[in-house]
Amino acid sequence: MRVSLSWKWVIASLLIESLMLTLMVIKNLEQLKTNLSTQTIVRLHEQKILLKSALVAPLVQMDYATIDAILKETKKIATVDYLAVVDNQNNCISSIGLSDCSKLPKKEFNPFSQESLKDQRFDTNIPITLYSEYLGKVYLGLSTKFYTKAKEQMLSRSIFIALMELLLSAIFLITISKWIIKNLVNLTHSADAIANGDYSKRINLSDSKETYELEKTFNLMATNIEKNVSDLKSLNNKQQKLVKQLKQQIDENHEKDILIKQQSRMAIIGEMLNNIAHQWRQPLNAITVQMSSLKLKKEMNIIGDNEIEEISDSVVKYANYLSNTIDDFRDYIKDDNGKKEDFIIRDSLNKAIDIVSASLNNHYITHSIIDSNEKLEIFGVSNELTQVFINILNNSKDILVENKIEERFIEIKIFKENNNIVISIQDNAGGVDEKIIDKIFDPYFTTKHKSQGTGIGLYMSSKIVYEHFAGEIVVKNEEIEFKNKVYKGAKFSIILPC
Repeated sequence: MRVSLSWKWVIASLLIESLMLTLMVIKNLEQLKTNLSTQTIVRLHEQKILLKSALVAPLVQMDYATIDAILKETKKIATVDYLAVVDNQNNCISSIGLSDCSKLPKKEFNPFSQESLKDQRFDTNIPITLYSEYLGKVYLGLSTKFYTKAKEQMLSRSIFIALMELLLSAIFLITISKWIIKNLVNLTHSADAIANGDYSKRINLSDSKETYELEKTFNLMATNIEKNVSDLKSLNNKQQKLVKQLKQQIDENHEKDILIKQQSRMAIIGEMLNNIAHQWRQPLNAITVQMSSLKLKKEMNIIGDNEIEEISDSVVKYANYLSNTIDDFRDYIKDDNGKKEDFIIRDSLNKAIDIVSASLNNHYITHSIIDSNEKLEIFGVSNELTQVFINILNNSKDILVENKIEERFIEIKIFKENNNIVISIQDNAGGVDEKIIDKIFDPYFTTKHKSQGTGIGLYMSSKIVYEHFAGEIVVKNEEIEFKNKVYKGAKFSIILPC
């Protein structure tokens, strides 16, 4: 359970005041004891003088009647509890207030000792002498009930006064605390209103310098909060619009990526058909020539049995070659060949060379592969890297043909460098214009005629290497030597982390 600040302040003040009142009561009781003790000793001293002077003569004369009269008169004093007189032989001559004179109490020295207060009586005795002659003793018992009564009366009065003072103090403190914390309550209500969304709430505490400063600071804070909330709402609206636009842009980019992939696939299929045409041209021509020769010899009736067998074997050989070519291209482009696994990079490159070799040969392009003896492996989809090689090789082929280079050459290197596998493909076609070299990996960027290229080959290659192999493709113009001549050409470097 939480206690309010005002009640904490009231309770703390009352506790402190109660402690002070308690200390004051204790001090008053000690002072009462001291005062009464002093008064009692003074009166006892006076009583001793009176009794000694009054009893000397009766004791000398053995006037017991006078002694009894003196004792009776003294007993009338309210504080005297008992009196007894003994002679010099300790014989009890007279007593008043004692039931048994033969058993006289022992002498005590402090009227307010624990023993005196326990039986509510102070016991003492006074020797009676005449010119140094011991005549006897008078035993005197003083009542201490007056002290106990005075102590109880003072304690009860003090408690009553303390309770009244605490009650009045509580009423006063509660009133003062409510007056003091009214500004704090006002501040709390205003803060709650702001916390619940009412940012226009302000306070008025201008009844003192300190509360005015608090009012000024709080209202400034509330104004800033209201402004910041308004700015945040405006920013949130802008952000929602931006998120909506971004989502729309992402959807558009996703659709573009799908379109680019479809266009890339169509371009690959087109390249495949072109390469198949190059691969099939020579075997089909050979089959046509041999079958025409067989038909001509049959018409001229000059064909031998061994020639039919040889021509049949040759045709079967070329047919098998055509069938194997179809299998190679089908394995490359089929959809289900997308399993990631460790594969040798040289095998992926060889597959790309097999696919484009006929096209390279048809355009009189020489190629060479410089490979280390180490079998360099990478994790991923082999056909995806094969597609990258085909795109770059086709790009080099097209630029070599377009620039009408007489001695056409492509050099391929595979090596390991700084925990990376690097595959460089360089031609001698003159290089890429420095003005556009930074744009050749952008989608739909091409320097070819629209009927010859879509500008997505290098973009898809860069995307595959970056997203599927965590690598990169860089291009720069470098010199290359071929047949003792130095040429300038574009060098594509595919960098794959091991």
